[in-house]
Amino acid sequence: MNPTEEPKQVVPRPRWWPLGLLVVLTAARFVQLGWFKDYERQFKFAAMGQWLVMVIPAALLWFLLFSRIRLRTRWVGLATLTLFLALLAGCFRLRGLNGDALPVVEWRWSKVGRPPEPTGEASPTSATIGSQSPDNDYPQFQGPHRNARLPKRVFTTNWVASPPRERWRVPVGEGWSGFAVSGQRAISLEQAGDQEVVFALDLTTGRRLWASSYPARYASPEAGNGPRSVPTLFDGKVYTVGATGIVGCWDLATGRAGWQVDLVRELGAKVPAWGYSASPLVREGLVWIPAGGPGRSLVALDPVTGKVRFGGGDSAAAYSSPIAARLGGREQIVCLNEVGLAGHDAADARLLWEQPIPTAPHVAAPAVLGTDRLLVSVGYGKGTFLIGVGQDGAGRWTNGVIWKSIRLKSKFANVIADGDTLYGLDDGALVALDLATGSLRWKEQRYGHGQLIQAGRHLIVGAENGEVALVDARPEGMAELGRFRAMQLKTWNPPALAGNRLLVRNDREAACFQLPGE
Repeated sequence: MNPTEEPKQVVPRPRWWPLGLLVVLTAARFVQLGWFKDYERQFKFAAMGQWLVMVIPAALLWFLLFSRIRLRTRWVGLATLTLFLALLAGCFRLRGLNGDALPVVEWRWSKVGRPPEPTGEASPTSATIGSQSPDNDYPQFQGPHRNARLPKRVFTTNWVASPPRERWRVPVGEGWSGFAVSGQRAISLEQAGDQEVVFALDLTTGRRLWASSYPARYASPEAGNGPRSVPTLFDGKVYTVGATGIVGCWDLATGRAGWQVDLVRELGAKVPAWGYSASPLVREGLVWIPAGGPGRSLVALDPVTGKVRFGGGDSAAAYSSPIAARLGGREQIVCLNEVGLAGHDAADARLLWEQPIPTAPHVAAPAVLGTDRLLVSVGYGKGTFLIGVGQDGAGRWTNGVIWKSIRLKSKFANVIADGDTLYGLDDGALVALDLATGSLRWKEQRYGHGQLIQAGRHLIVGAENGEVALVDARPEGMAELGRFRAMQLKTWNPPALAGNRLLVRNDREAACFQLPGE
């Protein structure tokens, strides 16, 4: 070497092994969570997210300080990453979370659902009350019998040869409410700015017949904005529960307001974390609402005046809708509250019995089995419980868990008992359980956190991604007979089936599909 030459500077090689170690550890953690940990999907994704929150900053720290990559390259990489994140933030916005608690994003220029102005009262020829057979009405949450079961199927099942036909599609405001149908009127709830709105559509055309509003707004970046209960139609009236706890009565024909009760302001109740979600139950000449709180876990309102007639129970409100049942020889109103499943005397709302259910958001409505058993399914890893209820020789109420099954964990959707089999969405996958033991019979197609309606022995599954599927579900297995896309975005709203008209909506639009006739 020439002694006058400068010695060449040795450039250290990049140090790659820390990055390789992070990649290997991340892959091992994901494999552990995905294949070996018996977690609910939400918990798996949450654990993966927590891991990434630690790993990504560690990888960035390695790149900037310990990688030995050329300094200029590191600065260029940091600038590129910053520009990329800014571009993402400028183009996309968070639209909430799906049922597995994964973020749902949309373009920032996407239009949020905004309801149109009402076009006036419908003509008698297009939307006369009672012009449709009462047998085809779907007047409340989960249909005529409040169990999502319709004994007759009035449509054909070959949806491949004869697919459902879209009759109309209209914009609606935000909210997770579903439709209730009476005659030619379909009623739902929506958010319009700082107003909650009760509105009626013509079942045949989708034309807006009337809309009535009142000041109220529930907003949640994770759970979505707007009302999330289904109206109840009874004797020419519409009964509603808004997300902030405003209960209302409206005229079915005109939308004219009857009365309103603010559960928070007038009864001292507390709005649940994700908003009031229970749909009102009209039974025994009263309107039943799970208000929540001491002496008002369940309250009964006068249907004419809205005055509180009586209340009972002390638990806070959950998100489940009350049902009526005759248990142990007594007419009862049963509701899943924050503590558990409770039976209230239908004569005075007095608490008769209460069965604790593991702590979690209690959402899916209970199902009645005969005169002494009830089914409750809870998501978040808790499972399904068969509860026995009765009276002993001294007339004291007794209740307890007959069996528990972790094989059906229904987060949002109702469960359907048919014969000796129970059907439901286990963490988003359709399953069947043996009703006698709770053991798993089969687990098949994943539909996400959607909703179910049984027509005859077939299931209509409203999937979380906006698709609708027809399923032949039997104790020995299932077969999907057809599927179509009804909505383009996340759909948590329960569908309604009025005759062969299927009503589907989400927080942006609503549509009516005519199912192929017999």
